[in-house]
Amino acid sequence: MYAKHSKLAAAGDFIRGNVKKIAAAMAVLLIFSLVFNVSVKTVFAIPLLILAASFSTFYFNYFNAPINFELVKLATIVAAVAYGPAQGLAVGLASTFFGKVLIGRVDEKLPLSMLTISIIAVAAAVFSGSGITALGITLVLAYNVTMFSLSLLTGGDLAWNIPYEATNFAFNVFLFMKVAPLLLQVIT
Repeated sequence: MYAKHSKLAAAGDFIRGNVKKIAAAMAVLLIFSLVFNVSVKTVFAIPLLILAASFSTFYFNYFNAPINFELVKLATIVAAVAYGPAQGLAVGLASTFFGKVLIGRVDEKLPLSMLTISIIAVAAAVFSGSGITALGITLVLAYNVTMFSLSLLTGGDLAWNIPYEATNFAFNVFLFMKVAPLLLQVIT
């Protein structure tokens, strides 16, 4: 009980300590919305998707096992379907980059990850007329097979990569079956 209260108090302290920054960020987003004639919902949804996806990999800082539960592909595909290829690219590239920075894994695989997520974002926009569940699962499978193959070609460990990609695929199947349809409804 005390730890839960302590975390809530810390979150409240953070918000109170950054009220001016939060207000400034919101004002910038509103001005952006007006200047570029983009809906307010879109202007707020894109940064929230990027933040959620970027921080979804943060657990790697504390847990080192071949398990991969992240939101980057979900956020990228949903953004591309809802808003188009440019926004999908923005979410995919930003969340991939910031996610890697947050976990300290800016390495030789980052360009490959960014290229692959870019292809996924464009494909999601091109095939946006398909159902989000089937589209998402198909694109996640394509991403995971591509990254698995590239990892093995560049000397990756088979014993690490199989559970890493399998858990990511299973998690994303769940997300695209249960979360993506609702998330798409909320942001459009």
